[in-house]
Amino acid sequence: MGQSPARILIKFRSGTQALAEARAGVSRVLMESRTLAEPPLAGTRVASTLSASGVIRLRAVKPDAGLEPLPAGIERLFIADVGPDASGAQAVRALASNQDVEYVEPDAVARITGSAAPLIPNDSYFSYQWALQNTGQTLILGSKSITGTAGADINAPAAWDILTGSANIVLAVLDSGIAASHPEFAGRLVAGVNFVGTSTEDDNGHGTAVASVAAATGGNGQLMAGVDWNCKIMPVKVIDAQGNAPYTAIIQGLTYAADNGAKVINLSLAGTVASSSLQDAVTYANGKGAVIVASMGNDNVDTSYYPAAYSTVIAVGATNSKDQRAVPFSCTDSGGSNYGSKIDFVAPGDVLVALSNTNPTAITAWCGTSVAAPMVSGTVTLMLSVNPALTFDQVYSALKTGARDQVGLTSEDTQGWDEYFGWGRIDAYRSLIAATGTNLFSQIAVGGGYTTVFTFLNTGSVDVNATLTLTGTDGNPLVASIAGPSGAGTQVSSLQFTVPPGGTQYLTATSASGVTQTGWAKTTTAGGLVGGAATFSFAPGGSAIQTVAGVMTSSAVSAATIPVDDDVDVSKIHCNRCTGYAVANPGTSSITIKVVTVNTDGTIGATLSPISLAAGNQTASFIYQDPNASPKFRGSVVFIGEDGAVFSAVALVMNKGLFTAIPVIPSKAPNIK
Repeated sequence: MGQSPARILIKFRSGTQALAEARAGVSRVLMESRTLAEPPLAGTRVASTLSASGVIRLRAVKPDAGLEPLPAGIERLFIADVGPDASGAQAVRALASNQDVEYVEPDAVARITGSAAPLIPNDSYFSYQWALQNTGQTLILGSKSITGTAGADINAPAAWDILTGSANIVLAVLDSGIAASHPEFAGRLVAGVNFVGTSTEDDNGHGTAVASVAAATGGNGQLMAGVDWNCKIMPVKVIDAQGNAPYTAIIQGLTYAADNGAKVINLSLAGTVASSSLQDAVTYANGKGAVIVASMGNDNVDTSYYPAAYSTVIAVGATNSKDQRAVPFSCTDSGGSNYGSKIDFVAPGDVLVALSNTNPTAITAWCGTSVAAPMVSGTVTLMLSVNPALTFDQVYSALKTGARDQVGLTSEDTQGWDEYFGWGRIDAYRSLIAATGTNLFSQIAVGGGYTTVFTFLNTGSVDVNATLTLTGTDGNPLVASIAGPSGAGTQVSSLQFTVPPGGTQYLTATSASGVTQTGWAKTTTAGGLVGGAATFSFAPGGSAIQTVAGVMTSSAVSAATIPVDDDVDVSKIHCNRCTGYAVANPGTSSITIKVVTVNTDGTIGATLSPISLAAGNQTASFIYQDPNASPKFRGSVVFIGEDGAVFSAVALVMNKGLFTAIPVIPSKAPNIK
């Protein structure tokens, strides 16, 4: 988009005469129902300064503000148009040394980060939405046939079993507008605004596609399903018909969305220019409680693109239907998902079904980080639907807890954070579970000579109010004698408690009936997240044979690794030190879990007998030895759900009769199939 006149951004220093005059001029203009500050500034100091720099018009990014400080000082940020006799660069140089100016910079331009291609479906369109549910289906893209890998998706149907969104959450889509009359958005659009023209209608197609990936209405028998089916959608037009997004428009869009109730802001665009004013707008929106999600860019480079590069923006790269980094993109056979130190997560972004802005009965396919970002935005609106009190840090933590690590090529997707996949590919179900403040113990036991000790940790800065609930394996409430650190046991099946910020809370449970009872335990919180463990200690008469272990997990996994350091043959019933495990099937159908040992040097040991679990069942045991190996085993045991099955896994060590919880790593060694 050509810019005439040229445009710059000016941030005046707090308490200066220039700021007071500029704000006063804007205020008078507003009272006159005008948009630009021209004559009202005539004869003032700021007018003389700006005129000498070539500025002919001045307007505030946030015109309704006063002189009271706002987050990031956004009330001091102004957009200035430069006359035809001066360039933007000349105006910046002229104003840079002015003592009343905190900074001045040119108006940069960002670009959209996605491209479209025709998709030819031969069945229901949802069956082509591999990003939501990947069954290994084949997509036809022009003359190409693309076959995916089952399970390489965001696990959306499992998340929808919990909820499909809430109309109380507003998603702002800062893009090229939205096709307002499209039936997939019916009843869900809220008032928007256009900062690059006169209408929020989509004249490019990009904005409609992005909005549909995040939030097309699902389950209505029409074209497709977005991640969130019920959130409100705010169209904020900052991208013109040619795909250009002036930073001034993005800045105004961020402040507008934040001021008008947007809880999540999606920015599927990327600019190469770092900008103090754009950073200020991001900080302002963060300060108003908005979670910002942005795309990394599509050039297959390690380059910082903005606003994704800012630390309080969730930066999203793209994967393909095989869970690999999308490079090249299938739509164009070129480019690739950007990478580098700024990436946070990846999400599906190659051949994604999206809506058309011109034909309400058609779909298209889009490739790029532009459509990966709204997968995350839609997931975040789901998370806020179940827990609106989540802060940015808690949203980020829940996404990180839920992310699937080491799903891509081993050369790129290494354990933990890496520059290609960030913390991993998002999983909507796992993140939603983490966002609810619900944590599950895969199995618990009380009575029979044992005391169950629940340990809760709060790493946040506020009190977390929580409830512990026990349910027997028969589905009925499990009544136990539950006590906190300062109270006698109360025979109940649930108990409320509080974990102070940075603190630890302990609860104990013993049998209320004098016999061993087994079942499930969970904690729920009203805002805030806690983590912890359940361990079992001996009382007189206790027996290792009766012990079942449970360590708190926040969600199911498709693979889990348990470290083992045993000093005797654990085929014996009693041992000096040995490792135990419990696995559970939280699903509605039977699953099989493969079990493999890995030696300390990384080589594969033995493939042990698989574990078969019916729906809702669980089992616990000590780790078995390879009968052909030495009695001592040091290394790890890996559990892998066959055909993508998910399960809960927990572990503990018995050391001379004392049980201690040990960590379970939610992944598998890279050389295990």
